[in-house]
Amino acid sequence: MKRAYIATATISLLIIYSVSAQTEINTEDPFVLKNDHVQFIFEPEHMGLLSMTDLSTMTEHINPVDGKHLLWEIAFAKGKQLYTITNNYKPCSYASLENLADGSVRVKMEWNRLRWWNENDAVSVTVIVELPENSGIANWRIFVENNSDYWGLWSVLFPIINGFPEAGRYDIARPSFARGGQLIKNCDQKQSGRYPGSVWPMQFGSFSNGSNSVYLGTWDSGARAKEFVVEPIQDLNSQRYPIMFDGRRHRKFDPEPGERIYIIHYPDDMGVQGSDYPDYYPVAFGVYQGDWSDAARIYRPWALKQKWTGKGSLSERTDVPESILNLGLWIRDDWIWNDVDGTPEEMNKPLVDAARKLDVPIGLQWYRWHVPEFDNLYPHYLPAKNGFKERVADLKAHDIIVMPYINGSSVDMNISDFEKYEPHAVKDEAGGLRLHYYSNNSGRLLSMCGNQVFWQDEVESLVDDIKREYGVTGIYVDQVSGLFHELCFDKSHLHPLGGGNYWANGNRDLLAKVKNVALKNGGNMVVTSEGATEVFFDKLDANLFWSQPSEREIPLMQMVYSGYTLFFGSTCDYTKSNNYFRYAQGQAFIDGRQNGWMDLGLFKPEYKQKVEFLKKCGKYRLASLDYLVYGQLLDIIKPDNQIASFSDEGFGWGMYEKQRKAEIPGAEARLWKSEEDKLAIFLVNYTNKPILFTCTVDPSKYGLPVIKRSVKKLGPGKNKYIQSFTGIFIETINLDPAGIKIVELSPEKQ
Repeated sequence: MKRAYIATATISLLIIYSVSAQTEINTEDPFVLKNDHVQFIFEPEHMGLLSMTDLSTMTEHINPVDGKHLLWEIAFAKGKQLYTITNNYKPCSYASLENLADGSVRVKMEWNRLRWWNENDAVSVTVIVELPENSGIANWRIFVENNSDYWGLWSVLFPIINGFPEAGRYDIARPSFARGGQLIKNCDQKQSGRYPGSVWPMQFGSFSNGSNSVYLGTWDSGARAKEFVVEPIQDLNSQRYPIMFDGRRHRKFDPEPGERIYIIHYPDDMGVQGSDYPDYYPVAFGVYQGDWSDAARIYRPWALKQKWTGKGSLSERTDVPESILNLGLWIRDDWIWNDVDGTPEEMNKPLVDAARKLDVPIGLQWYRWHVPEFDNLYPHYLPAKNGFKERVADLKAHDIIVMPYINGSSVDMNISDFEKYEPHAVKDEAGGLRLHYYSNNSGRLLSMCGNQVFWQDEVESLVDDIKREYGVTGIYVDQVSGLFHELCFDKSHLHPLGGGNYWANGNRDLLAKVKNVALKNGGNMVVTSEGATEVFFDKLDANLFWSQPSEREIPLMQMVYSGYTLFFGSTCDYTKSNNYFRYAQGQAFIDGRQNGWMDLGLFKPEYKQKVEFLKKCGKYRLASLDYLVYGQLLDIIKPDNQIASFSDEGFGWGMYEKQRKAEIPGAEARLWKSEEDKLAIFLVNYTNKPILFTCTVDPSKYGLPVIKRSVKKLGPGKNKYIQSFTGIFIETINLDPAGIKIVELSPEKQ
């Protein structure tokens, strides 16, 4: 049987030996942990990770640094003081290796009873690395036992690897706010975000140089607070620890040079004397062959076993309304549409006319339906503006989902009864309120602690009142899924201070109460939220993507969660070019999103061609629900031939990144699989010229049998049989200008 194995090393000689039982490692020499896929080399004494080699291509991922390599860093705090130590503070006390029955190897490294800050036996740190037999990705664990009678544990950075990723060498794929994901090619800028939350909404990222890739993620079923930090920056020597508030500073800090990555794990009761970090979950870190899509395939099997997918696939769930499953397109607008005022029916006419033109089921996300100005006097939305109830009834008569906006997280300090809410707001380390600036016109908004039952019940009651009094058929709960775990230090809240998983659990409870209102008395009201945070997928019917078009967009989240939740929104500046618009809408369509979420100004005569393309996306979506709703996004299909491209300005989201000019492929394609193991190629031409797109699809690559399959053209109206094939499908597909095609590869009956 193959086994992972270990090697000890001197500077000039590697001595490799197999170990059959737990064996002590000589930490005075470097040692090598390896299997057939990967080789890790740890430095002598302090165990910093100095090398990670993909043995399939002999690719080294960790560069030398001017100094020592890192493995972990922990921070202690008391009051405004914060001090850190790393694995280089003291030599490793003991290390051992054990071969496990499944062929994997477990390495254990201990820093025992360290004297720190003039206190004996202040802290012990244990690191465990388990390398499976048949994978280049190891599971890394850390235990921190804090025995101090004064200091509290503040954070655990693990693993922290310096010398990786080299600036400009890797294409970095990451989950991102309100979009499927981003691929930053030749990345040389910092990437970071807190999980859980929509800034880093899934627990992994990947780093690819060609097919030589590195995976970093966590297997955290509890969704505890953590921060992913990637710094591919040359000559980096800045402080790596995020300062929590002014006055808290590093002491005795000597930064190790070199690019670096790390995960900050926030423990329960941050800064509380004696607080520990007892290894809640493993970190997955190592090498693999492939790209970002393969990283998504690594993550998906684990993700589909978590509580947020516990209700099953969309075909199995009974709590998701048919109206949202079968929706074609979305509109987003305010109280007055295209400057039309008058009776409720007259005010609704622009939307009713638009729905008639689109000729598919549509939904309306409705802003400014309440009397207070937007982002002011929350959570006091009621009573609604005069005529709201009548307009809702009229839109429902036209089979339009009516989904008004509320905010599920923010309260305005300017409300007269703020003293009722203040005790339940998020507090920082010094007891201050965590205020958020959104615009010069907003109120003094701050975040409520989702863990607080008082706040959960307030939101539940508000939704119940809106549903009962106005008859809406949807509710959009802003920010709950769109923010992130804000570290709360209010002792009266009775949750762990700072870190933990109370934010995820509390907001899951909040959304569950909203969902109960939606389904009460046989109701079928749609419940959505901002962005897309995986921990809330079983509590929501759909998730809003509202980031602007970007050449960096990848369907990372769809490749993980397609078939288990819905994503909607393809907003863009529709005053820009037709190519720009078709890219925003066409890519969203083939990636599985419900299109739309633009205002009714789109329906002015000068944008007629854009409306026609949006309508086409909606029509093709309804013709392929077996794939885009209930199926799985399998892969990006890259053309075998050279195809035309176009360039335009305005890519990237001005709110978070500088907008820029970008080169965009003229056509793209995706491969989807239905629950019946049918395959379908979704193609779209973003340009006004025909494009020939040659593609190759091998069903066996995705675990499907090599059988005879029929090739059919799917779309609105009648489907058309084209041909049959067995084995690998290779075809050049002619895409008309602004064209959409769906080519189905379905098993033939034997």
